[in-house]
Amino acid sequence: MLAPLPCQAEIPSSKAIKVPYGLAWGASVENVREMIRAVKGTESGFTQKTGGRTVLEATGLNVGDQLLRKSLFIFRDGLLAEVELEYGDPSWDAEKTTDFFDRTRRRIDERYGTGTLLVNKVKEHPSDAKAPSDVTFTLIIYQWIQPTVALELNYSSVEGNEKAVRLVSLHYKTP
Repeated sequence: MLAPLPCQAEIPSSKAIKVPYGLAWGASVENVREMIRAVKGTESGFTQKTGGRTVLEATGLNVGDQLLRKSLFIFRDGLLAEVELEYGDPSWDAEKTTDFFDRTRRRIDERYGTGTLLVNKVKEHPSDAKAPSDVTFTLIIYQWIQPTVALELNYSSVEGNEKAVRLVSLHYKTP
């Protein structure tokens, strides 16, 4: 009689990344507008871009999430292909923004598996000779890819002249 083969420890499978707001890739502009109206959000912009791209911008979609500032819905040839969620608080300093980014990355890692670091530029000076010498920028991007969706978490900041602009955003994209 043969002995049973030892079992390998099962690796927990990550959850499926879903398109935000219960939408699906390929949704029409009108489908997205219906969702915005249903949650009492506001369409704040609609822009035609080159290459058959259209961007619909909305605010007020932060049901249960007061840090969500803006949602962007990107369409290619009239079909939903990307959703960007922009987070932040104007009163946050660099430390609070970085902490929010790190906590968000850890939560996504727990849910979908460890992300891949794509970009890690911290406090770099712009290469443009016209940029003021005291301006620095930071860009950090992590990515998680599944068969039907890619998710990127971005931290970007531009600091200088005693002013700073900081943004943490989630980008859901068709792979």
